[in-house]
Amino acid sequence: MTLRRRLFLLVTLIIVVGISTAAALFAYLSWRSVLERTERDERLVAQLLSQSIGLIQQVPEVIQEIVGSDVQAQADIVAHLTRIARQRKASATEINRALRGIAAENSIPEIWVTDASGKPIFWSIDDVNARISADFGVMQHPIFRPLLEGRKFSIFTALQHREPGSHEANLQHHEPDSHDFYYGGVTLPDRDGMVLIARRPERIDRIIGRIGLKRLMETVMAAATIDTIWVFDETLKPVAVSATPDRDHATELSAEVRALIEQVVGHSTPASYLQNGGIHQVLLGQARLYVAAPIFNTDGLPDGAALMSLPVNMQTEFNSLLLVGGGLTVLLLLASMILALPFLDRIVGPLARLTVQTRRLVKHDFRADAEMREELLDVSRNRADEVGCLGNALSSMVFQLETHISELKETTAAKERIEGELSAARNIQMGMLPQVFALPGHAECDLYAVLEPAKAVGGDLFDFFLLDTHRLFVLVGDVSDKGVPAALFMAVTKTLFAVEARRDASSISGIVARVNAALCENNPESMFVTVLAGILDLCSGEFVFCDGGHERPWVLRREGPPEQVAKQGGVALGFLADAVYREEKPIHLADGDGLLLYTDGVSEAMNANNAAFTVARLGEALAALDQQASARETVEQLMAEIESFVSAYPQSDDITLMALRWRHPAHPHNL
Repeated sequence: MTLRRRLFLLVTLIIVVGISTAAALFAYLSWRSVLERTERDERLVAQLLSQSIGLIQQVPEVIQEIVGSDVQAQADIVAHLTRIARQRKASATEINRALRGIAAENSIPEIWVTDASGKPIFWSIDDVNARISADFGVMQHPIFRPLLEGRKFSIFTALQHREPGSHEANLQHHEPDSHDFYYGGVTLPDRDGMVLIARRPERIDRIIGRIGLKRLMETVMAAATIDTIWVFDETLKPVAVSATPDRDHATELSAEVRALIEQVVGHSTPASYLQNGGIHQVLLGQARLYVAAPIFNTDGLPDGAALMSLPVNMQTEFNSLLLVGGGLTVLLLLASMILALPFLDRIVGPLARLTVQTRRLVKHDFRADAEMREELLDVSRNRADEVGCLGNALSSMVFQLETHISELKETTAAKERIEGELSAARNIQMGMLPQVFALPGHAECDLYAVLEPAKAVGGDLFDFFLLDTHRLFVLVGDVSDKGVPAALFMAVTKTLFAVEARRDASSISGIVARVNAALCENNPESMFVTVLAGILDLCSGEFVFCDGGHERPWVLRREGPPEQVAKQGGVALGFLADAVYREEKPIHLADGDGLLLYTDGVSEAMNANNAAFTVARLGEALAALDQQASARETVEQLMAEIESFVSAYPQSDDITLMALRWRHPAHPHNL
């Protein structure tokens, strides 16, 4: 006999023995699992039932407390209303009529108001019946003496019986207990009597009946497979039993079941007992499960127990489980044995070789040598199955991995070089902007600006310089793009404005027009820039400016709220070479007034909720600033507001802010 046949017989024997053992073990474990799950679920049901019974047993007392509070509150209201009526000199007839109205509106059978001796002086029933009822002395009951003597301020009695008046006698035929009442009473505010409110017990009894013990037991049995429920008191005496029609209520409990109840009450924990619990009895439907749980009183101590009984029959479930699970397991094991053994050697051998080469590849930092390449090719040679595909894929992966590692090194080096160049470009761009904001010899002008690019370099710009001894040129702009192209266009724009402003500053609109023409001459990328350029007369505070499609500036008044300047507007620079630009209406700054120029990166700053900062929010931030704030304080506080609004959300556009404050040269602060 060949080794292969011996191995096959050995494997077959192991599988047969394993299947038999697994089937027996599977059957036993399944039986125990289902039985334990049933027992666990029923314990939970019993525990919930006992807790519900405990709550139901407390319901009458709780409801009476609620009714007592309600009646006492009504009596207190009547006491105060009676005091007010007596202070207003109302007659007894008027007070009685008012009490009748209160009684009718609130379904109150009787309302009594007595003097300090307990004699009724006002009532809610007709006078004849009131006198008859008073003669029976209900108000003289000793339970109400503490109210009359001032030892208590309020009281709610248990159910009281008194002989009915004539009107109540007529109702007895229909309501035999209509002369039994609960009474709630309070002392009068002046301590010269009391108020009694009667309440019939029928409504309380109806509420208690709706949530009674019998209904709860029937509900639980209807929703589960339980056929009998017992409720025992603290002496283990049955106080309630509910069973299905096919079960005898008087079924005698065995000694084991009574011991189970004693155990539950003694240890205050749920427990269960399986009667006739053998596997054959469970499968034949002769087993019965008893589950008990303690019932706790308001002190948290057990004062009884709830016991449930239900039949246990798992024959159908067990048979289905064995038929489907066992049969499927046998078929799968046999099929696996038949199909796996012939291909075991053919599959495991090449996979083991591939595993060895993969470990070598990792050990050599993913650099394959000639031996490794040859081994990978030999594994996949003449194989069209998955193992051959895996070998080919691994061989291709080795080649591609080496290529990708080489390319990654080159890409990383190029990225580091570009980042270095962008860092240098950022430094150069920032260096082109004014770094010193003080104007020598001109203390009357306080100026500060900041530019935050969205990328390493950006397209926003600002500039300022003196044209002569009393005129200051200011410029804020925003290029249509971002990054390196925008930075280059920004540098050209700033340079052109500096050249044209110093060459001829007789007209701010002429400066803008000449720069626009120069930008349009050579603009192959069709880029454009919005600008707001102006000249501030440092002697008079007049600001003359020209708009090139830019944001409207703000005037920061020393006295009064900030104002957004109205303007005619103009076309962005770089669009049309022959575009016409006009000077806007001059802005006249008073002593202490200021200006704020900005780009749309401020108003369009976005947060994580995709909401923009907006011009309106900018106006609110300006209004909240100190009107005496310096230009630097103004810019820094606005940047803080923007950062707080945006939080950690990435910046989407370049942000530029420029603020200036002007004071009259003759102002004492400038001397």
